[in-house]
Amino acid sequence: MPTDKIKILIADPLHNDAISLLKSSGFSVARNETKPKRDLIKLIGSYHAIICRTATRIDKNFFIAAKNLKCIGLASTGYDHIDIEEASRRGVYILGLPPKNSKINVYKNGNFISTAEHTILLILAASRNFHQAVSSMREGRWEKSSLLGNEIHGKTLGIVGFGRIGKLVSQRALGLGMKIIAHDPYLSREHANMHGVKLVSLANLCKKADIITIHAPQTPQTVGLIDEKCFGLMTHGVIIINAARASIIDEDALLANIKNGKVKSAAVDVFKNEPLEELTELTALPNVFATPHIGGSTEEALRRISMDTAKNVTAYLKYGRKKNAINKIS
Repeated sequence: MPTDKIKILIADPLHNDAISLLKSSGFSVARNETKPKRDLIKLIGSYHAIICRTATRIDKNFFIAAKNLKCIGLASTGYDHIDIEEASRRGVYILGLPPKNSKINVYKNGNFISTAEHTILLILAASRNFHQAVSSMREGRWEKSSLLGNEIHGKTLGIVGFGRIGKLVSQRALGLGMKIIAHDPYLSREHANMHGVKLVSLANLCKKADIITIHAPQTPQTVGLIDEKCFGLMTHGVIIINAARASIIDEDALLANIKNGKVKSAAVDVFKNEPLEELTELTALPNVFATPHIGGSTEEALRRISMDTAKNVTAYLKYGRKKNAINKIS
């Protein structure tokens, strides 16, 4: 098929440089970044590729409507919002940043650095009552005596999931004088030692960590991983950070343990039903720091991951190269 006949739909915000690259490659590019997501299913039938982020869910019904779809360009690190089995069954490649691709450079590709930095921000904010301090000042109250925080120097940080982002968080936390323990069933003790991290079981991590941060992907094995049993093992006054996926923490258990004082504070960047349209019971709590899934949202990360995605889609549609395919098609 001639390149100018290949149609690409941009469903979520993408850096202009990436869109320019796609257009200069000869593709017909349309943008649908602001219209309701439910309208995409009405549009997708004539398109050969779609580029999206986590805001766009692609399920079986979407694939039924996408009769001409050849590939999905994924401008995000997570891909649990896409029905991967259905994509593979229909011969549609998902092109992103595969976790097992050792050639991916966290300093040149993706939004890994931005998410790690946001995690450190959340750790500091939750430890120092930052949100309450700012809110009280805006309301004209001087509450210095009631906003006594904690240093993170010397504290034990428990990292659940020691992949690319987990490693970046540990590097930064070590620089701040923290002690690092990690739980990851795919991580060897030798590899952990190389990074100055002690590998422990999930139970021991819960028992020993002053602050717990989640950096695991959403899989059947990790859904509900941090449950009431885990909270029961945690030390009184623990801080919980989640910039990975909401489903990994049992929200009812988190709520209960914030209310009973076991969890001193929590900082969350991810939610089960995004976007949130109103306060939830969790986000309304004064010691919960909520941000709208902006962990990877920086100018630098947007350009990197947008360009990665545009190059992946171009390589496949023009030359048949399945660069950075997340799924396999038999």
